[in-house]
Amino acid sequence: MKRLVVFLLFSMAGFELTFNPAPVVSATPYYEGKIIEMQGTGRVGGGTDTMARITSRILPKYIPGRPKIVVRPLPGAGGAIVNNIFYERAKPDGLHLLMNASSAVALQRTGRDIVKYNMLHYRHIGNVSRGGNVLVVRKEAIPRLTDPKAQPVVCGTQEGTENWLGMSMWGREFLGWNIRWIPGYTGGSEIRMAFQRAEIDMMGTSNVYVLNPLKEQGLAVFLTQTGTFKKGTFIRRDDFSDIPTFVETLGDNKPTGIPWQAYLGWVGGSMLDKFLSAPRGTPDEYYSILVQAWEKMSRDPEFDQLVKKMVSDVYEVGIGKETDELLNLVLDVPPQALGYGGELQRKFGIVSK
Repeated sequence: MKRLVVFLLFSMAGFELTFNPAPVVSATPYYEGKIIEMQGTGRVGGGTDTMARITSRILPKYIPGRPKIVVRPLPGAGGAIVNNIFYERAKPDGLHLLMNASSAVALQRTGRDIVKYNMLHYRHIGNVSRGGNVLVVRKEAIPRLTDPKAQPVVCGTQEGTENWLGMSMWGREFLGWNIRWIPGYTGGSEIRMAFQRAEIDMMGTSNVYVLNPLKEQGLAVFLTQTGTFKKGTFIRRDDFSDIPTFVETLGDNKPTGIPWQAYLGWVGGSMLDKFLSAPRGTPDEYYSILVQAWEKMSRDPEFDQLVKKMVSDVYEVGIGKETDELLNLVLDVPPQALGYGGELQRKFGIVSK
């Protein structure tokens, strides 16, 4: 009798196991219900801030769980302030990102004391480049540029490290341009307004939505451009094919050796332009999700429409390792070349001795 009871109990248990399986619990995406904080180096309304806001709108579509992205700009010191904070404090949890700009790369490249970060340690998700920079001069200032006895042409700058500034510095050193620099502007938007008010005579940018109105208003002459770097040489941008590259402008005065390596490192940041980074130590799991989302975003028609409407008609997108390679190209140069730009800055009084 006891054996029969045991048999029936096991049979009933088997029946339950067979016809009442445990429910399957689906895995919830890590990013579901979460908020990503995207800090930015530029002031509200500037190019870096605009790219951050475009990204915050499109990128979540391609992140499983569709998190919300909140943009928190923290401008100042050419991007050094927010980079220092991000480098030391940002949690590597996939929920903290930084929309960076080439000006902050330039600060690291020149070894400024304010720099407490190392961009080579970040995990770079991707970049958007608008092509090379164009150096712009007010029409009435053009004659003074090559007259050493005239009032110097005044060039506005943030920290004396913008990529486009290399053309003005190497222009003074190797072409004898008559230039004086005024640092301390908070960003490209403020420099543009100073140029329009005739407070300064020279500025640079890669942004067609800044360049074209200046030309249409008859305020400016497009003096020269860095161009885009392809297959080891600089070529003119397609949208500014009538403007000579700085290499063409230098002509026989083009330097070699360390000065030229320094120039390549200086202006190379324009190929990065705006780039999105995660903190050092971000796990592969989160980093891979973000890189894949960036790649998908780059092919989104809405992204293309917004970038062309708000940033540039002409642009290129780098993804993951492509952005890493560009940073290595800019920052991995001989120590003598890294110091050369700083020597010119001090020589010309752009920064203190």
